[in-house]
This record gives sequence, C-alpha cells and structure tokens, in this order.
Amino acid sequence: MFGIDELGMDLGTSTLHMVVKGKGIVLSEPAYVAYDRHTRSVVAVGEEARRMYGRTPAGLIVERPLRDGRIRSFDLVSKMLRYTMRRVVGKRAAFRPRLLLALPGGMAPSERQTLVDVLVDAGVRSVVPVDESVASAIGAGMRIDQPYGRMNIDIGGGRTNVSVFSFGHQIVWDILNIGGDRFDDAIIDYLRKKHNLLVGSRTAEDLKCDIGMARSRGIKLEMDACGRSLVYGLPRAVTVNSDEMIEALDEPIRELVSAMHRLIERTPPELASDIFDEGITLSGGGAQLCGLDELLTDQFKIKVTLCDEPDLCVAHGLSALIDDPDRYENIDLVSGSRSDRIDDDI
Repeated sequence: MFGIDELGMDLGTSTLHMVVKGKGIVLSEPAYVAYDRHTRSVVAVGEEARRMYGRTPAGLIVERPLRDGRIRSFDLVSKMLRYTMRRVVGKRAAFRPRLLLALPGGMAPSERQTLVDVLVDAGVRSVVPVDESVASAIGAGMRIDQPYGRMNIDIGGGRTNVSVFSFGHQIVWDILNIGGDRFDDAIIDYLRKKHNLLVGSRTAEDLKCDIGMARSRGIKLEMDACGRSLVYGLPRAVTVNSDEMIEALDEPIRELVSAMHRLIERTPPELASDIFDEGITLSGGGAQLCGLDELLTDQFKIKVTLCDEPDLCVAHGLSALIDDPDRYENIDLVSGSRSDRIDDDI
C-alpha cells in the first residue's frame, strides 16, 4: 500500500468502507469502537468491537460514534478514522494520499471541517467531500449527468437520502430520519409491547434481516427471539413470524412512503414524467428489507428497482469517481443546500 495516491471513504452510520484507486473496496468494518470508560483509550475497532457489544464488563464501553446520520462523539470518530487509515495506508506511507469522503447531505459546515481536520492530521493530503446521495446514485449505475430526471432512494443505517437528479445536480432532495436503525427500534418496541420481551439491537437486526418483510409474500417465516422477560426478569425465547415483522415495521414504512410522496409532489412536472418512465432506484443497506421495492411500486404506481449490492453503492460510487474522474466531471459532488429541503422534515 506504499504507492496509494487516492482513497475513498464511506463514513456510514453502521459500516465504514474504504476504497483504493484501481483496487476497489479494500476494507469494510462495522462502525463500532470499544474504549476504556476511565482513560478513554481505544480497546478495539470494527468487527472486534461489534462482537463485544452488550457483553462488556463495567469498565468497557462499546459505541457507534455515528447515530441517525449525526456524529455523536468527534473524539471516537477521530480514533476510528486514525485506526482505519493506519490499516489501509500503513504507518509509513511514501506520500500523503488524496481522499474522497462520502458524507450525509445537509451536514453542518463546522462538522465537515472538523472531519477534514481529523483526516488531514491522520495523514491525508487533501479531502474532497462527496454527498452520500451522489455517490450512491453513481454506484447504483445511474446516469445522473443526463438531461433527464432520475430518482434515487438511499436507505442507510441512520437516515434515508431521497434525491431527484438532472444534469448532474440534485434538483429536489430530502434527508429522512428513517433507516435501518429505525426498523430495529420498531422491532424492539413491538416485542416489548406484544411479548413482554426485551431484546437487544443485534437480535432485532437479525430478525429484520432473516424474517423481516415490508409486505406479505405468501410465505410465513419463523425465528426464535431470545431476550429477557419483562414479567419474570429471566431469560426467555419466543417464536416470532414474518407476519409479526410486517406489523412491527408498518409505522416507519408508512412514514417513509409519506415523506417520499411529499418530495415527488415538489418535483417539477417534466422531471416527474421522466421518473414515471424510468422508474425509481432503491439503494442502501436498509433497502434490502424483503418486499420493500414491491410495496413502493404498488404505492406510487412507479417501478421501483433494487440495485445490485445496495449496501455497497456509496463505496462503488466513490471507486468510480476515483478510477474515472473525467466521466463525472460535470456532476456536482456536493449539490444539496438546506434551502432545497422539504420544510416539514420527519
């Protein structure tokens, strides 16, 4: 890795991806940090820290430095980024690489600048910010530089970016506080109310991935959920089926549909016509919820297509920008401004 000149980083809420020019994705780690409660020294980062989650003694804390698309602790983010850079570039790189950094749209300038300062201090020559929605659309194979309306829905761990592109710009866009974490929280709340069972976020995520559905598909899947009984205070397991998951996820999915409907209403008629003809692209890890693309197709009467490797779209988009920059020279990498957003955010 001594010859690395350009890097890409997808600083996601739940996962951090690194790409290298000519090599593609070289690192993919859960965005978890384990640290000592008293000294704040880092014990583990990534998958190792994730395995510790919910199982550590009192002296250790495991956290995700980002939540709901926002940075909860700049100190932990700084340590996570330094660890990641050392793994990819090494401690004695021949020169300082240039970095394309994918960030949530609408992030405050002060937050962006703080991250840039951290990365420069960690060994980066310069940082080029890229909106997650732009990188995701490119990674999904969308030609957003064309004079036609294209709509991408990127459902991440903490947020959902909904964007309408034309001529390489985001014409209409919004950031919704709905994502994979919100789905997990809905499952936790459902099990607590219906089964008097308290489960952790990892169990909720497993239920979502294994038997979670946005709509009925004619089959009923079952899975045991293990947690603590709120009645007896003892460990307990209950069998949960996919129909219950549909019921649990109904509210956040309704909010997602409602917010998308408002954004489409704000889209200029010509671009809306293009979207009707071309359809909507669905990307992001949260988009993999079984049947979500079919449900959205039925709701809007517009074909919604789940792209290939939706959880890696942002990373693939960064890789494309690094490997072939001339092809995307007419695309505005940071095109969203707060004034473009819908006023009544969720």
